[in-house]
Amino acid sequence: MRYLVNILFLVLLVSPIFSQSYNAKAIEINNNLDANYQIVAGTKIQMSLPKGFVKSTSYNGFTHKIAGTSIVITELPSDVNRSFLGFDKKSLFKSGVILDKTSFYKINGFDALLIEGKQSAYNRVYSRIMLVIGDVNCSYLISASVLSSASVKHKQEVKKALLGVYYDADVKSDMLDRFDFSVDVKGTILKKGNLMFSSMIFTDDGLVPSKTEDKTSFMIRKQTAINPLSNDEKKTLCVQLFNLYPLEWVEDMSREPKPVSVNNLSGYEIFSMGKNKELYKMELIYQMVLFNGQDYYILVGITYGNFEENLVMFKKLARTFEPKK
Repeated sequence: MRYLVNILFLVLLVSPIFSQSYNAKAIEINNNLDANYQIVAGTKIQMSLPKGFVKSTSYNGFTHKIAGTSIVITELPSDVNRSFLGFDKKSLFKSGVILDKTSFYKINGFDALLIEGKQSAYNRVYSRIMLVIGDVNCSYLISASVLSSASVKHKQEVKKALLGVYYDADVKSDMLDRFDFSVDVKGTILKKGNLMFSSMIFTDDGLVPSKTEDKTSFMIRKQTAINPLSNDEKKTLCVQLFNLYPLEWVEDMSREPKPVSVNNLSGYEIFSMGKNKELYKMELIYQMVLFNGQDYYILVGITYGNFEENLVMFKKLARTFEPKK
C-alpha cells in the first residue's frame, strides 16, 4: 500500500512548457519487433529481455532470480507528459530513490523519460532504472531494480531492455488480463480500479484510492510460500495477515478463522470491525485466503460504511473467485 501511495505522489500536474522543452532534446530510437519480444499481459507494452529473465508470478513483469533483478510494469493514471513531472529529484527522494540522471527519448515516435538512480531496501542497495513511456491517452512506468553489486554488463543489458520497449497505442488492453485469476463484480457497487500494481483492485468509484465517504474496496493479490505449508501454518498465516491492519478491534466480535472452500481451493475466512488507529474511524475488514499448492490468494474487502450490506457483498464476491486455466 505504501508503494501505491508513493506512485500516486509521483504523478503531478502537467505543464505545456515542460512538454516543449522535452521535445527539443529527446534522443530518437526506433525499435523493431522480432521473435524475442514478449507481450506484457494487460498492457500496450512488449519487451525483449536478456537471457535469464522469466515472467514473474507475483507481479506484472519479469524477474532474474540468479541476479536478483526485477522489472515491474505499471500503468499510470495520466497521460505521459503529466506523468513525467512526478519524477523530479525531490519527488523521487520522497519515494526513497536518489536521482543520478534523467534522459528524454522519443521511442518509435512516443515520448519517453529514462530515470537512473539508487535506492536502499531490505538492507541492500539497488540501482534503479525506470522508463516512463506513452501518449496522451495512456502511460506506463517500467521500473527495474538491480543489485548495486551486479556486473556492469548486467546493468547495461537491463537498461538496453528498457530502451528497447515497443509501445503500441492501438492495442486494446485490459488491466485485468495480467492476473491469473478472476472474480465477478457484476451486480455490485464495485468498479475496476484505475490503478493495479501487484493486486487486482475494485473500488466503489473506480478510483484508487476511492474518494467516496465509505471508501469501499476489494483487493486480491497472489503470494507464493517459500516452503509448503501445513494446515496449522495456513491457519496461522491467515491470522497474522489479518492482524496487520492498524485497527483497535471490537472486543465482542470473533476473529477466529473459519474454513472455506471455493472452486476446489480451501482456505480460511475472517472478518471483524475496529477503529482505524490512523483515521479514527470505524472500519470493516473482510479477508479470505485460498491456497493452491505453495501459492495462496489473499482477498480483502475494506469499507467505512454500510457495514452489513458490504459484508454480504464481500462474502458473495469472494466466492466467485476462480483461477484461470
